[in-house]
Amino acid sequence: MILCSQMAFAVFHCILWFTVPVFLRSEFKVAYVTERSVYMCTCAQELAFCEKMNSSECSNCKDQTSVLLRGESPSPVQKKRLTVWYTSPLNVALLLNNSEIRHLSLVQCRPATDQPIAIDFFTVQRLETLTVTWKPGQSHDVIIGKDRGAPYHEEARIAVIHTSVLTGKTELKSYTVQTKVDPSGTMSFPDIFLSRTGLSELSRIFVTFLY
Repeated sequence: MILCSQMAFAVFHCILWFTVPVFLRSEFKVAYVTERSVYMCTCAQELAFCEKMNSSECSNCKDQTSVLLRGESPSPVQKKRLTVWYTSPLNVALLLNNSEIRHLSLVQCRPATDQPIAIDFFTVQRLETLTVTWKPGQSHDVIIGKDRGAPYHEEARIAVIHTSVLTGKTELKSYTVQTKVDPSGTMSFPDIFLSRTGLSELSRIFVTFLY
């Protein structure tokens, strides 16, 4: 009986050993944003810094260039994890404004021009971690709300990201406040509106400003 139990445990251990990597392997979702186009792709594995995507590695690429047309109101991006490779800071702001992303990485593929950006900031709801990379080897990581001791899993949070973050800086700063939200989704900051979809009981929220 003991021998059978030991064999059963050994078989279970082997099955677990080979299947765990499959469960842990996750898809790499990347948006490639240029001055003229926006593509959202799903790749089998994480790619190198601003690497050219091909059909063997990435599939299901969707053209979302319509976000470049100011007159349209595209559906907000909703992802658990998203990496954005970009050459156009303005189009990144248009794509991500009012999005819902838990873990966001912003990667600048080439130095931004000195032209001013027509949008001052964009908002990302429920953001937990932000990574900004302006060139290889120069990354900045922020855990949203950590400076105020906000719970890492806290749902009631929104990040207000100044567009200067997208143009390349020597450092990334942030500060967090907690504020009330009225039934219409309006906060103490008149230019920031929160969609209350799925948050009907929300009365307070952590707001993190990144600049």
